[in-house]
Amino acid sequence: MNQNFDIHLLKNAVYESASTIKQLREGVKVFSKKHEVDLVTEADLRSEEILINAIKKEFPNDGIISEESETINPKADRFWVIDPLDGTVNYANDIPQVAITLMLIEDSSPTQAYVFDIYNEILYEGYQGSGAFKNSEKLEVSKTTSMQKAIVATGFPYDRVHHSDQYIPTFEAVLKSCGGIRRFGSAALDVCWIADNKFDAYFEFFMKPWDTLGASLILEEAGGKVVDETDNFPSTKSNLLVASSSEIHDEFKNIVFSNIHDELKGRF
Repeated sequence: MNQNFDIHLLKNAVYESASTIKQLREGVKVFSKKHEVDLVTEADLRSEEILINAIKKEFPNDGIISEESETINPKADRFWVIDPLDGTVNYANDIPQVAITLMLIEDSSPTQAYVFDIYNEILYEGYQGSGAFKNSEKLEVSKTTSMQKAIVATGFPYDRVHHSDQYIPTFEAVLKSCGGIRRFGSAALDVCWIADNKFDAYFEFFMKPWDTLGASLILEEAGGKVVDETDNFPSTKSNLLVASSSEIHDEFKNIVFSNIHDELKGRF
């Protein structure tokens, strides 16, 4: 594997952030964000600080977009996008499906990405045009299945309390068409686990770019398929993510697309 990608200079910072997150788990302080079910912890902020400081040191002219802070260098030519702790609710409840995402955005597209599975100590990597890797080993989608036997991962937006009726039709259609649905909590790992031949597909509405864009690059480079509501590879403005192995992609995509509530479409 080519070791000259810029993101490799930030690998130690990712590992340091993960170590800090685990160390802070005991007695973690949980604060409330604007949505009562969306939590931010001291660990989010400490992880973010480590990653931002590393980026500033190695790439002082680059922009930085992070979940917990204002954009740094907003007029930069390229941007690092950070999710310092994906799966905060899992983390707060001691459920070990938690990740760090770090990616480089150039010309509005992710070109390099890390998703680090903190508790399993697995680093997923994706490089535009150069493949995907799991702990430096080549990663390829090889699992074969039918839509009827597919294991599908999903999640629900934080506004589900007020708009659950808009999300149920898509969920029900997928539920009736697949072998089973799982809801784990870390969207980045859900998508990476398709590349890692655990899940077969994933869909979710209104994801933030730091949630799944890096994982989407990893999956595509591993041979999977990822689109948004425009049927194109996701962007920072996407409102829907549909990801799967190649062999069931068209069928899965059609199930999702044809069962989106009209009021939900109007919010795109």
